[in-house]
Amino acid sequence: MIQKDVKEKRMYKFPTLSKQQAFLLTKLLSPQDRQSALPIISELTCNNGAQIKGLDTAIFALDKSYRDMFFQNVLPKMAKYALEMLELPPKKELLISEGSISFTRKEIYQFLSLSFFGLLVTQDEKFPDTYNLGYILQTNIEKAKCYLYYFIMASPDLENEIITVERITFNADYHIKQFFPNPQANILEDAQLWSNCEKNLQTIEFVDQKIEEQQNCILVDFANKYVGGGVLRNGCVQEEILFTIMPENIIAVLFCKVLDFHQIVIIKNTIRYCDYEGYANSFRFVKRQPTNLNQNILVLDAINYKNNPDKQFQQNEIMRELNKAFIGFSLSQSAKEEEFLYPISTGKWGCGVFKGNTQLKTIIQLLAFSASTKSENQKRRMIFSTFKDKQLQFIKRDVDHIIGKYKTVGKLFSQLMKITPKYGVFEFLLGQK
Repeated sequence: MIQKDVKEKRMYKFPTLSKQQAFLLTKLLSPQDRQSALPIISELTCNNGAQIKGLDTAIFALDKSYRDMFFQNVLPKMAKYALEMLELPPKKELLISEGSISFTRKEIYQFLSLSFFGLLVTQDEKFPDTYNLGYILQTNIEKAKCYLYYFIMASPDLENEIITVERITFNADYHIKQFFPNPQANILEDAQLWSNCEKNLQTIEFVDQKIEEQQNCILVDFANKYVGGGVLRNGCVQEEILFTIMPENIIAVLFCKVLDFHQIVIIKNTIRYCDYEGYANSFRFVKRQPTNLNQNILVLDAINYKNNPDKQFQQNEIMRELNKAFIGFSLSQSAKEEEFLYPISTGKWGCGVFKGNTQLKTIIQLLAFSASTKSENQKRRMIFSTFKDKQLQFIKRDVDHIIGKYKTVGKLFSQLMKITPKYGVFEFLLGQK
């Protein structure tokens, strides 16, 4: 049986600067130019002697006014904020178990400044092993442009605004008793709990857009169990892009322990600082006016089936993904009613490099979303993005037919449990009599 997490408490570990690091950082408090600043940044961030070509090229691509602003105003501000944080470090708990932690935008700017200068330190083996920006500054020009733009454009007028990171763990009193009428089970892995669920299947809205284009929504992050995935290294698919164009999300990378199978994370109130074109190796920075689009980021990690795609059709695998999505879509016990009315903006969760089956993941999310409505009167919306998928009209048609045929969560779940890899999921569900 899954028990509610026992609350662990560990504080974030801040670095202790060497005399040389303190000396170099202090030098950056004064206005600089490219010739004087880059060797200092390189020495701080690259103790292996590597060159910061990514940063250098990103700076060169800036308009002259932005270049001058970076060296004369922004870089001294970053050094000042980094030193301020280390002189009087805030007491911040790591998100090891269930709970939430709040940051001001200024605090996140300070953390990311420390990351820029290569000064953050590891927490332990259950946290991401990359937490500084050094790799990007050395090698990744387009990502470096995104972070550079963040440091330049972050508004001092918004520094006191609050960003919250919440880690949510399965809780039977909430996730079962409040969502499943008359439950006979106390774990989500009980198939009877799902097959007896008489809640109506909800409608999914399919759109030909990017997931992050939806405003005033809960935006699903197709996550790695290590929050942020490869955002601070080579990774540049959905999660990494989301964290790169909204760099304040990286605070969750620094503070969240690896996710367990019954845990999710929600990040609230981060700002979109830039746009982008392309994907993976074709990713390119695009300038935009920073905007708070009122998007809560739902960090939802899927299983990686790259080495064995057929495994995802096993009943225990379907249950794991269903329960993960359900815990995510159920938000937290403290969520206000208005948060439940934010549309969930999702798409092909776990269907890229993790090789999830698109049709299977669509039905799993349909079931999880339908079960996460507290009552028939609660008008929730799910918006499913199929960006540039030529099959959009057929996906919508088939899902609508499946909803019309099975009508309830329990009936659709029971049939899905009979699926095998040799069938197309929609074909199997629609072909049954």
